[in-house]
Amino acid sequence: KIALKLADYVITESGFGADIGMEKFFDIKCRYSGLIQQVVVMVATVRALKMHGGGPKVVAGKPLAAEYTEENLDLLGAGLPNLARHIQNAFKYGINVVVAVNSFATDTPAEVELIREAALQMGAMDAVVSTHWADGGKGAKALAEAVVKAAEKKSNFQFLYPLNISIKDKIETIAREIYRADGVDYTPEAEAQVERYTRLGFDKLPI
Repeated sequence: KIALKLADYVITESGFGADIGMEKFFDIKCRYSGLIQQVVVMVATVRALKMHGGGPKVVAGKPLAAEYTEENLDLLGAGLPNLARHIQNAFKYGINVVVAVNSFATDTPAEVELIREAALQMGAMDAVVSTHWADGGKGAKALAEAVVKAAEKKSNFQFLYPLNISIKDKIETIAREIYRADGVDYTPEAEAQVERYTRLGFDKLPI
């Protein structure tokens, strides 16, 4: 709220991923703060998507495998469904998405363009290459312009679930909608916790 009094546009990092961080940010923080986001900036990199596509394990202190430092469109393409899933998660809240393709020295133009084109096909309002690590503010100017443009577009924000449903219904909604689970199994300990939290009135809180 302080930032909104001082700047025309405020960007916050909701956390890692549109499952772990974004879901909690929207369903908990936005619900209680009353502040609704206008746009989601989804960050993607060639290296991360190659890892999601089945690339070799990255080990700290050891040189990167050639798959990460040389052009490999097949491996990159195999990781694109991960990006698609996160974009779909954002769409469940009715919010526009801009994909920021953070491009690094070993990325080839073809690899960066593959991500950009795929993101647009996935429904992102825009997908912009960002090189701020090398070019400072100049390298992020196009991204900033895309975010402003998307923020000015109408969004139809909605929470993933209402507060008046049961704890189990909330858990199952998150598990099915965000993590694409078939369902949820509860241990006896978890069943006891759900019963206790419900008795204490915590079932009226977000999960």
